[in-house]
Amino acid sequence: MTDKEHLERFEALFAKLKHNREKVPLSELQGKYGRAYNALITELEAEADWWAGTYIACFQFPILESDKEGTASFYRRYSKISQEEWTRPGGLVFQFKAALIQRLDFNEFLDKVWRIYDRLQREAYNPYFQAHCRWTGPPGNRWVYNEIIRKFWWPLHDDPKAYGGKAGGYWISSDRKQSDHRMPVPEIGPDPEARKKG
Repeated sequence: MTDKEHLERFEALFAKLKHNREKVPLSELQGKYGRAYNALITELEAEADWWAGTYIACFQFPILESDKEGTASFYRRYSKISQEEWTRPGGLVFQFKAALIQRLDFNEFLDKVWRIYDRLQREAYNPYFQAHCRWTGPPGNRWVYNEIIRKFWWPLHDDPKAYGGKAGGYWISSDRKQSDHRMPVPEIGPDPEARKKG
């Protein structure tokens, strides 16, 4: 089945569940129509798993091929968290299915899926990403550079021309033509060269 077919199936199953729940009392759905209703739930849960997995995979975490040990460690953490969330009773996968099936709340479903991605970024990817941040540049023009994404951190600063009087707070390419707002904020600490001067 293609991604398009999966998406159409997911949307159709969710629409059918909503329609059934609006038109037929839950006691009847679980009793008189129990077999068909349970089959619908099972199919929708499978498609919800597909949707969540595909959504998370869309936001791939870039890696540094030359750092084999660090990359392997990142993937181990990533796999452990994924396995935990997909198997833990009461975990985020359990919660997103409850949001979708019990409460028919698609926005809550999206929020729980995003929280899985957020956890993967914070707990699995962030330590790996931070290990590849370094200070670079000549005195007086020092920047934090990340060798995975090959961009420089442009700190948040006051700019009267910017919306809200603030600018920066994201990664930029050396020519300032590309930016990345998705990657973590650097946690490298103060510039050691600046400390030497002080």
